[in-house]
Amino acid sequence: MDEAYDYQRGVTAIWPGTDHLVPESVLTELATYTEDNDRAGRLDDRSVAALRDCGYLALPVPTTFHGGGASLTECCAVQRRIGAVDPALAIGLNMHLFSMGYMVEHWLRHNDESWRLLESIARSNHIVASAFAEPGLGGSLTRSNCTARREGDHWVVNGLKVPCSLAERSDVLCLQMIDEAGGPQSLLVAIVPTATPGIEVVRTWNTLGMRASESDTVRLVDCPIPDDLIVHRGPPGGVGDEVFAAGNAWFCTTATACYLGVASAAVDQARAALSNSKISHLGTTRASLPSFQSALGDILTELLPLDAACARLAGLIDEHKLDPRNLTPAMLALRHQSVDIAIRAVELASELVGVASYAATGPASRLIRDVHAARYHPPTRFVTRQLLGRWALGLPWSFELTERPYEEA
Repeated sequence: MDEAYDYQRGVTAIWPGTDHLVPESVLTELATYTEDNDRAGRLDDRSVAALRDCGYLALPVPTTFHGGGASLTECCAVQRRIGAVDPALAIGLNMHLFSMGYMVEHWLRHNDESWRLLESIARSNHIVASAFAEPGLGGSLTRSNCTARREGDHWVVNGLKVPCSLAERSDVLCLQMIDEAGGPQSLLVAIVPTATPGIEVVRTWNTLGMRASESDTVRLVDCPIPDDLIVHRGPPGGVGDEVFAAGNAWFCTTATACYLGVASAAVDQARAALSNSKISHLGTTRASLPSFQSALGDILTELLPLDAACARLAGLIDEHKLDPRNLTPAMLALRHQSVDIAIRAVELASELVGVASYAATGPASRLIRDVHAARYHPPTRFVTRQLLGRWALGLPWSFELTERPYEEA
């Protein structure tokens, strides 16, 4: 077979090389902690330290501000690689990466003093926890039940954030809240040190999959947040401005990349199992049988286009030629499709691996558990389906369900 058609070459050709950002040796080390992380339901400190030491935490920060200067496409490629060796670590840190990308997009458009914050986080190697998810929002991205009351030069904030990945080990929280006074710009985004009085992290994360993402609960009780830590203001319940759209693009593409990594790991397990498993009465391996070859091909017919779509959409953001709001429908459709495709890919691959996938422990069964977490990231598929339909029909749309509850006559 011509080397140009090698499987690994074909997959990696879609993505840029990122070994200069996160060396392969780091990924090899991360893989040694994965099973223990899953069993413990918490990350080994060495997992985070390995990425911290290679500069991962400052990956998207411009080099001018002592960061890695990585593009969104490069960040996606890194997340895909980490997702293949430790999905929980990848998705936990993805919330940090998304918040950093959001701040970079803000600075690129406003060229304001926010560069100081980027530089401080990069120099200090801080972890930023993305505290956006809340109970009772129904998947809405541009609302908050977390209240903020203005008192002099600061805000007094109360509310609950859950799940919030890596909250306990974070140095900084990126969170949104709603100004009690209301107004057209009452949705506030703040960057606040996790050690601020009134912030409490409660260990509540105990799940089937993504167990080591440490997505615990953050409780804010009369938490004082200085006004100068408010980094963005926007309208609640709307479609968001250009910065919000760019931030959403970071989340949709990097999260999709994480689950592409999970699926690629499952495919690699299936490839190995088919090549090594002999069928005694046929005197050959399952890899040589057309039925198994076709089953594996079915998986790749869905994964490869998803890889290509994710890389291309990330590249469009990197080019900075389009208003990211024009890409929002495609970004949401990508995230929506990634759920079905990644889950189906891992489940079909597990059948090819065989009964080992049903073991209580081991990488095959862990991947099955981990990939189902793709269902629960906002915006939910209930919101996305309605949003895209209304967009296509030229109707007003937003990042939340638009409907009235059914009332019995």
